[in-house]
Amino acid sequence: MRTPFRITSATLDVLEAFLVTSEELHGFAVAKAAGKPTGSVYPILARLEQAGWLDSHWETEHPEEGRPRRRFYFLTPNGAQEARSIVIERRGQLPTRTSSAQPRPKLAFGFLTRWAGAW
Repeated sequence: MRTPFRITSATLDVLEAFLVTSEELHGFAVAKAAGKPTGSVYPILARLEQAGWLDSHWETEHPEEGRPRRRFYFLTPNGAQEARSIVIERRGQLPTRTSSAQPRPKLAFGFLTRWAGAW
């Protein structure tokens, strides 16, 4: 599959954050769900939006005192299709869908897999 940008593991993590929820996500929620710093996530969101995989809008309600407005992102129909394809191609399966984007433990060289029984 040819994409208009480089697909890194961080990009895959961001795509999975959108695939596991049907909700719109603001940038910090994406970073939290993907387990990546916001400084890595926002450029990825910009590339995905420029490619047409994401769309976004600014929140219309007034934010809480001392908090800036949030920008909410969501997969476009084409972006959802492309994201599913690329995640399956690179990771072998789609992530489990949930009602909200919750952070999930990352596997690091199988470490969590081996020690999961100890928890």
